[in-house]
Amino acid sequence: MRPVILFFLLFASTTVLAQIPTHIPTDREPVAFLESTENIILYIVLPLLIVGLYFLWRRRLRKEQNKK
Repeated sequence: MRPVILFFLLFASTTVLAQIPTHIPTDREPVAFLESTENIILYIVLPLLIVGLYFLWRRRLRKEQNKK
């Protein structure tokens, strides 16, 4: 039982180390998310607009079904 666990841990540690990219620069600075107008529109305004339009569409469908 011990050799199986040891083999598994050894194999798991080598696969984890093998997946760390060395050629990609890693920045540790925070992302400047709210500094760009495009980011605000793309990630905040458009999703809120889509959700709002979805609820309005569902409300209209419900009203049409109630009239029938």
